[in-house]
Amino acid sequence: MKNKPLYIQLWEKYRNSILEGKYNYGELFPTERELEKVHSCDRKTIRKALNMLVDEQLLVRIVGKGTYVNKPDLRLQLESIQGFSGLLRQQGIEITNKVLFFQKVEAGYRVAKMLQIDKEDTVYKCIRLRYAKESPVAVETTYIRDIFPDLLKFDFNIYSLYEVMGSYGQFPEKVKEEITAVELPETEAQYLGKTPGDIAYLITDITRNKEGQIIEYNRSYTVSERFEMYADLI
Repeated sequence: MKNKPLYIQLWEKYRNSILEGKYNYGELFPTERELEKVHSCDRKTIRKALNMLVDEQLLVRIVGKGTYVNKPDLRLQLESIQGFSGLLRQQGIEITNKVLFFQKVEAGYRVAKMLQIDKEDTVYKCIRLRYAKESPVAVETTYIRDIFPDLLKFDFNIYSLYEVMGSYGQFPEKVKEEITAVELPETEAQYLGKTPGDIAYLITDITRNKEGQIIEYNRSYTVSERFEMYADLI
């Protein structure tokens, strides 16, 4: 926490406060001047944090009146093992995919460490651009343990990865997930129609089967203004 820029710390603090209900929908939010005094920092830092909350649609500015607590347009509740598409379809939001890359590759050191395999082992690597309401919302890079024969025959523009895993008798049973705020790298920003350095969620998943074997390692850059996220994964 202490290594993060102050504006990120303030964004996280007030974001959590809003999502936890400490500020009510429609409530007038403290002014920049008030927050400047509370945190003993410059106005620019406060404004940068508030701009991020406005971008997420957690706050809304009304000219001549002030800044008010708002609600995000989508709620992504990560409470079951059904994948990104399943979670949003449950809310009536149709997800479409564009596969950017899908091949077998050598794991390499980092991926091998995550999947608990040798770095020379092969894995399936799949990069997908995910759309909700016809807008790009996430870029996912997924590494899959090479225990699924002929996985390359599946078109993941159409099929759900978790459903296909289940067809092999390897339905995901447990996920370890981390969600952090990061600045978008150049390539991911380009795919998402954003500017490099814009704030997004980096969602990292480690997925196991019922035997406890790690079968998937996933990294997803998700644009932060589209979702309110909760994590309660078994």
